[in-house]
Amino acid sequence: MLNPSHHPAPGARALYLGTRDKKQVDCTAEALVVRNERAQTMRYPLARVARVVSSTVVSWSGSAIALCLQNGIGISWINARGDALGTCYPHQRQHPQFASALELLLETPQGPARYQNWLRARRMDILVRWGQAQADGVSPAAWEAIKREWVYARQFRQHLPNAIRAHLLVYIGAQLATHGALPLLWDLQAQPVDLDADLCELLWAEMNMGTGDLADSTATDKESIALFERWIACNGSALELHLSSLYCTAMKAMRE
Repeated sequence: MLNPSHHPAPGARALYLGTRDKKQVDCTAEALVVRNERAQTMRYPLARVARVVSSTVVSWSGSAIALCLQNGIGISWINARGDALGTCYPHQRQHPQFASALELLLETPQGPARYQNWLRARRMDILVRWGQAQADGVSPAAWEAIKREWVYARQFRQHLPNAIRAHLLVYIGAQLATHGALPLLWDLQAQPVDLDADLCELLWAEMNMGTGDLADSTATDKESIALFERWIACNGSALELHLSSLYCTAMKAMRE
């Protein structure tokens, strides 16, 4: 069972700080203070902030960054093209079991193969749950075609706008940080293992399958973010299920 070191307060949400307007972020002892170019000021109590997604045109004071980190709130930056540039995470005082188990798994000769088998099994799990949710069922031929494309070839029909992908990576990075896990790891042969990208692929497919044609109508960044936040609010356990499964895989390998 995973045991993250930080849990947002009930009702806390992601804080998005614009992609176009220049802003200045400062703070009081218990809130972030955001001022725009028109001298308008907004206060965001830390108890209501789960994580922050900031544009590169937003200027941060050192005290505001420090306040977020002291309260376990990660800050991620996205550029004008919607690409995720990086995230500032709170320091982890203890090395959680999840991170240790995963590192030990990848340091074994069989580790990379076990990891790929885990990824394939998670893709199959997503497909099974999607099939069970279809009111009219799925024909055997369609099922086999989707299984070939998604489970084995890692391809699927895309509904979601690409702008959501950056926000998904930011969300995953913040969750990995609570477990003390790095987004990029290395195996015994010094080959990179893109944990955040692999988890993003799983959730990206799950979101696409779940939203379907509804997502095709999203046109603006605001609509995309709203769709993303609604999906996360309803499917917040999806990432934890993947991480718990990976933790079990790593622990099983360590006991063999």
